[in-house]
Amino acid sequence: MERVKRALALYISYFLFRRTPTLVYSVERSGSVALLHSLKSHGVFAFGAHYLSPEKLAQQQHHSGTAGWASKYIISKRKPAKVISLVRTPIESMLSTFAREYYGEQASQPEAAASQSTSDELSEEFCRTYLQSDQYLHPLRWFETEFQPTLGIDVYQHAFDKQQRFARFHEKSYDVLLLGTELADQQKSQLVAEFVGIPQLEISSASLAAQTSASRKQHRLPPGRPGEQSDYAQQYKRLKQHVVIPENYLDAIVDSRYTQHFFSEEGREAIRLKYGGGDRRV
Repeated sequence: MERVKRALALYISYFLFRRTPTLVYSVERSGSVALLHSLKSHGVFAFGAHYLSPEKLAQQQHHSGTAGWASKYIISKRKPAKVISLVRTPIESMLSTFAREYYGEQASQPEAAASQSTSDELSEEFCRTYLQSDQYLHPLRWFETEFQPTLGIDVYQHAFDKQQRFARFHEKSYDVLLLGTELADQQKSQLVAEFVGIPQLEISSASLAAQTSASRKQHRLPPGRPGEQSDYAQQYKRLKQHVVIPENYLDAIVDSRYTQHFFSEEGREAIRLKYGGGDRRV
């Protein structure tokens, strides 16, 4: 019944009232879910997706019905839309994805059982199972392998303000906002509010509370919940504090097209210093 109600609401908003949709279209673990819920809580006609091409959606076991709807009625027909995509420091995105995938399954276990791995073991497991399997390439190439083929837009042809941490442009049928996740909430809220045309916006993960509760009842991880607030938070914290990225992988990440386009020379050097070893123990 809920799916029917949702589908009816989509048709009314889009076909009857002709509202312009806002697509929060971003790689996983970039803060996109919290942004989507904040937009919806302010009455914005918004959708969220990590994948929008029919081929990719067909491969996903747990994509939302609204993503399929947006792909069918908006993307495939090249209809006007506002598109917001978030840019996160690449290694932070990787660590968040890894922690959710590999430690999230322990979310229902007592904290004592979920924290048995030492800091060194967490770091070694990240390097072995995430870096060596080339999973780290996915967030670095997402704009090339997902965003560009789906929308027909090459974001690397558009300048990104590395100091102000955003870019806004129009191409084809889309108004696009690229936004650094590390921006202060007030700045982020102002940029997004201006972009979607509302007086103000409060970006907060608090709007995820209801969905988090529902997800727990279904024994699955709630989407979009920050790692710091998760049931594997202790492991995630130690992983971020102690992980050391081997030099060959660190070079590949920092010298990637993604990192060079979205981060200043100082920002890239900061990534090297933070994750290259220094006084950390491997």
